[in-house]
This record gives sequence, structure tokens and C-alpha cells, in this order.
Amino acid sequence: MNFVLLIALAFNSSNAWWINQLGRKKFVRIVNNLNNGERLNFRCQSKNVDLGVHSLAVNEQFQFHFKVNFWGRTLFFCRLWYLDKHVEIVAFKSNLDFQENCGGDHCIWIGKEDGVYMFRNSKNENILTYLWEKN
Repeated sequence: MNFVLLIALAFNSSNAWWINQLGRKKFVRIVNNLNNGERLNFRCQSKNVDLGVHSLAVNEQFQFHFKVNFWGRTLFFCRLWYLDKHVEIVAFKSNLDFQENCGGDHCIWIGKEDGVYMFRNSKNENILTYLWEKN
């Protein structure tokens, strides 16, 4: 009986999307578009993975990939900073709304002077998503 219930839950409309995500590679890209020539520093982590500290020159980018965990709760957050400004962003979250906003399997984050932008693939536009905080 429990097996039948599990199968029924897996195929309802809200869970069908999650099942489809299992095993698919997801990508996060960080881009330095600061016009002032400053390096963009960042550190991205999940519960189980720490990618360490990285530093990008203007117009450089860094990309990493991973697969959504079995429970569908994959979360990557990144702390970005330059000069006396910093911000912590949710770089990837395994839910339908978040992935539709960031472009499905590829989430692109762009650091600019006024904040961090998400590239919205479906509309081919950058959306200011996080404002820098001062130290």
C-alpha cells in the first residue's frame, strides 16, 4: 500500500516537475560586470559542498555545476563582496518558481556597482535582485 501511495504522489502535477529534475545537471555562473575595475570576490556553498573563495577580474566569470539531491532540497548560497560592499545571495534553490526565474538549469548572477542581478533567460534581461550592503 505504501508503495502505491508513493507512486501516486510522484505522478501528481506538483511532484512530476521535481521527479524530472533528478539526475539533471544544474549550473550557476557568477559574472563580474563591475565598471570600476574592482575584483569581485565570492564564496559559494551548499550544506555539503564548499567551493572556496574565488576572485574575478572585470568581465571574468566562474561557473560550477551539480545535480539536485534526491529529496529535491538542493540549495546553494554565495557571499559576494568587493571594496566595502557585500551581500549573500541564494544562487540556486531547487523549486519550480526559483528555477523558472533564473532560467531553468542555468542560473547566472551578475555583480554590478548597484547590486547583484539575476539574468532572466525567458525574457533575456537582467533583474536587480540583491542590493549591496556596506560593511
